[in-house]
Amino acid sequence: MKKGNILIIDDESAFLRLSSKWLEEKGFSVETAGDAGTALFAFKTGRFDLVLLDLSLPPSNTPDEGLSLLGSFGAVPVIVLTGHGERELALKAVSLGAWDFLHKPVDPDMLEVVIERALVKRNLEEEVAKLRRTLSSGPSDPTGIVGNSRPIRERRNLVRRIAPSSINVMIMGPSGTGKESVARAIHALSPRREKPFMPVHCGAIPSELLESELFGHTKGSFTGADRDKPGLVEAANGGVLFLDEAGEMPPPMQVKLLRFLQDGTYLPVGGRIEKKADVRIISATNRDLDKMIAEGTFREDLYYRLKGIVIRTLPLKDHMEDLPLLAMRFLKHAADGAPRRLPNGVLAWLMKQPWNGNVRELKNIIESATALSTGKDITIEDVQMAMHGTISEERITDERLGSQVDALEKKLILAALEETGRNHSETARRLGVSRAGLLKKMKRLDI
Repeated sequence: MKKGNILIIDDESAFLRLSSKWLEEKGFSVETAGDAGTALFAFKTGRFDLVLLDLSLPPSNTPDEGLSLLGSFGAVPVIVLTGHGERELALKAVSLGAWDFLHKPVDPDMLEVVIERALVKRNLEEEVAKLRRTLSSGPSDPTGIVGNSRPIRERRNLVRRIAPSSINVMIMGPSGTGKESVARAIHALSPRREKPFMPVHCGAIPSELLESELFGHTKGSFTGADRDKPGLVEAANGGVLFLDEAGEMPPPMQVKLLRFLQDGTYLPVGGRIEKKADVRIISATNRDLDKMIAEGTFREDLYYRLKGIVIRTLPLKDHMEDLPLLAMRFLKHAADGAPRRLPNGVLAWLMKQPWNGNVRELKNIIESATALSTGKDITIEDVQMAMHGTISEERITDERLGSQVDALEKKLILAALEETGRNHSETARRLGVSRAGLLKKMKRLDI
């Protein structure tokens, strides 16, 4: 599989031949051009991920020839190659759209690093642009489940397949992974969509009150019961009852729920007359129910009644490619029509975070950062304040990836030089580069 399509523009045939051979051995697809006209025709008729451009091209063989081409390559990153070492020329090339600037003779190792960085940047920008287009066009999927990763696509397909039936569903996964969103999607696509969706958190209601909450109670059934009160089962009749954190349900309540699941009948607390209700049960849990069954804390017969079809949700770290789209969707809702934006650098920073709280944590952070932001763009400082209540001492900025890699490279070289007593040959050996390559890096990084 090719790593990317590269167009090399240089009037030196020997350089074109050698660089093409080297890049092709590294897994790239390469096309070459020796002058501006050939280069523009090749770019117009082909598809390229990166351009290597020598500034000195015919007919004048001055840097102006190459500089005049820099606006012709659109969003494709351009790495300028030249024998001219003037700093002003490098700055001018960058100001006209060049992504990076290397001097000839080119260090192959450094060229490979720069190419890889440029392609990572291009891929990220293409992905973010695609996600922004998806977001701006509005939700195209009736499930409302956000993401394009394989696990999310499979989840959407399963929701579509099971929604039209009345089979019970159990959603299993860590906290904060969108289990209630899946339940609501099933309800929204089902024939019961016009009927109620009634959620109940089985772990948030005291065990002595859960039965009354579900099945209701009659007047005088306990102290304070001054009137008949219908429960959530009756309120959900014809619709969906969502049992969130079903694994937290106390054993006595499990018995009563099992009876209702068997024949659709129940008794309100203190009641003598059976009632019937037609509800679809969707349950969710972050507990290991198989282990609970083995321990005797969850009834096996209830488990199989609730189980029906199982849908599993994953922690965010297992589908991080969905984070940009999730973050932008949360921003759109949090901004409530205001013009707010998540720059690429912020999205890249977000993707490096652990997200132990999963999608719920991401949603809360984006909402808080939006409230804290004073400008159109959400900044990393806004996100840090939302996450920790403070801004990191080490300011993280939306720098070019190149400057960050240069800083790391300089740090590694300085450390190796110190360890070897500034022995260049030994330093080069430790770093895995040639001695000539090390000297070029040291000159470029002003070491």
